[in-house]
Amino acid sequence: MKYQPLHDLIDPDVPAQGTVVETIDPDAPNDAYVIGENGATVQAPNENGPGAGGDEAPRAWVRPAAAALGLAFVALTAWNLSRVAQGPARPPKPSAFQVKQALYLGVMKVEAFRRVHGVAPDALAEAGVPGDVGYEYQRVDPMHYVLTFRADGAKVDYDSAIGVERFFGSPKEMLTIGGTP
Repeated sequence: MKYQPLHDLIDPDVPAQGTVVETIDPDAPNDAYVIGENGATVQAPNENGPGAGGDEAPRAWVRPAAAALGLAFVALTAWNLSRVAQGPARPPKPSAFQVKQALYLGVMKVEAFRRVHGVAPDALAEAGVPGDVGYEYQRVDPMHYVLTFRADGAKVDYDSAIGVERFFGSPKEMLTIGGTP
């Protein structure tokens, strides 16, 4: 009989591995392991038990399931690689209302600059509006400017002589998510 201590590396009082130890269970087979203080025995892990890896044949569903999972893995990997090769999807074209909303946000920044400094900015960068995302700006005189926003062919012009409320309507309408056409 083999002795397999539970804490063989920690407890110095445990006999070394391979030492024959008497067991309380006289019916224990010779290849059983003795575990614990009470001398309980267990059968060797790779013998005579379900799933022990002995002569038992694999269950009938294991091979078809493994084949299906392997096929799914290959198919999903091929799909992912094709998606990577295509690159990112193009964003949808903005609606006319979304273009008008973007122009409104640019006008709000220019108007805030004009209120603080008393004059319209010389360039969009002074007002904190990025010039490389579709905005075009023209300063007519110190209090008058024209701001244009263009995205995917849609273009909206704002002339500061018209007035924000008259051109855009109320802020509540302009900042509504989803908007109105």
